[in-house]
Amino acid sequence: MRISKVDDINIHALSFSSHLTIGDSAYINAKARALAVKREYPLFYGNEGNFLAFSLFTKPIPQPVITENVRMTVENPNSDIVVNTVNIKGISSSSVFQVGANKQIQADSRIKHIRQLLSSGEQ
Repeated sequence: MRISKVDDINIHALSFSSHLTIGDSAYINAKARALAVKREYPLFYGNEGNFLAFSLFTKPIPQPVITENVRMTVENPNSDIVVNTVNIKGISSSSVFQVGANKQIQADSRIKHIRQLLSSGEQ
């Protein structure tokens, strides 16, 4: 285990199941689901937020099959992870920013945008 040190960190926005981790963790599971409905004429019926109505939110995400054998040698000449300054505008939609070690990250972001515009004869 190593110690993570960050002198200065400035993040403007952290949202929608995103993670900021300073230090080690074993497992991060970040899941975000969003359904955005925009109508030119703002008439809403109250049932627009049903994720099950869209296959995007129910389909399993295919996982890659890893067939390569990876040989890795790690040398840590310093006992600490030291970071001077970090400036980030935004971390969003199941993203991860970490200073440290992690064994496994599972991140899933599913976003459906619906734009409903009036035809030229409607209004």
